Amino acid sequence: MLVLLIAAQCGPAAAPATEAPLAAEEAAPAEEAAPSEAAMHPALEDGKITIAWIPKALNNPVFELGRDGAFVKAEELTAAGPYEVEILYVGSVASDIAEQARVMEDMIAQGVDAIGVSCNDPDGCIDPINTAIDAGIEVMTWDSDAPDSGRFTYLGVSNYDGGRAAADLLVRAMGEEGKVAMLTGVPGALNLEERMQGFQDEIAEKYPGIEVVTTVAGYDDINQSVQVVEEAMQANPDLDGWFFVGLWPLFAERGSMPLWEAASESGELKNVVFDTLPIELDYMKEGLVQGLVGQKYWGWGYDTVQMIYDKMVEGAEYDDWTDSGMDIVTECNVDAM
Repeated sequence: MLVLLIAAQCGPAAAPATEAPLAAEEAAPAEEAAPSEAAMHPALEDGKITIAWIPKALNNPVFELGRDGAFVKAEELTAAGPYEVEILYVGSVASDIAEQARVMEDMIAQGVDAIGVSCNDPDGCIDPINTAIDAGIEVMTWDSDAPDSGRFTYLGVSNYDGGRAAADLLVRAMGEEGKVAMLTGVPGALNLEERMQGFQDEIAEKYPGIEVVTTVAGYDDINQSVQVVEEAMQANPDLDGWFFVGLWPLFAERGSMPLWEAASESGELKNVVFDTLPIELDYMKEGLVQGLVGQKYWGWGYDTVQMIYDKMVEGAEYDDWTDSGMDIVTECNVDAM
């Protein structure tokens, strides 16, 4: 554990959102008790709020914007007073639910005041989350949920709807017939499973001429993702499309996936990828990726810290799911991102 202080044709497209906090009406809690009427949260007595911000893994660059957002919000809240806010950026090096559970147990033993976590496995997170809550620690999830736990809210996109959107983007790029493959990360991660289910449902309901011929798992690891994509390309040379449920292999150096790159550069292979980080935008501008489904990475940290603060200080209450919003990016709006 480490600790650190849509389309072949351009129709109307969703305007790209900037990496900014949720709009006031989106981030507003469901209900809010007046501070003067609510009893002070026990954790506030020492004037300091310590929040453990826990991603799925520390070796996944997708979480770095969220980490930075958490630190920025903590600095803003501390400067505004009256409470000092400290962020502990902790996690396992690689995506592993057993190690993530141990990290959470360590944070409970350390006596943090709150936890914001992206869960590697929805069931595996239940016990550590509920143990934290029993110890008086406020817990919310972001990016990847554990809905059967006692967390007070989940902040993120509708991953299922994102998967359906990805299917439509891929069909617009490759047509309504052909063979496609899916790349996922760690099997069982709820956010990834929901994306794949949405993708498969959209294909099954609307596009009977498309067949999902294989699904491969890279376990949130760049090198392993590169390997399984290339193996799938070799085993299925007639593939027409890919849905990368996450962008892991695109972090690898160019030339790492020669079969995938050659087919994509020729235009024979179309690709849709979840997330909208700069590396993906570059791939799209070069014509290797045709569609992106994006999330609010900065808000994973920035908004999580604000929501925890509001719950502890203001007595805010939130709905079960806090929708962070989603971006759809094609060649039509990629330059605006």
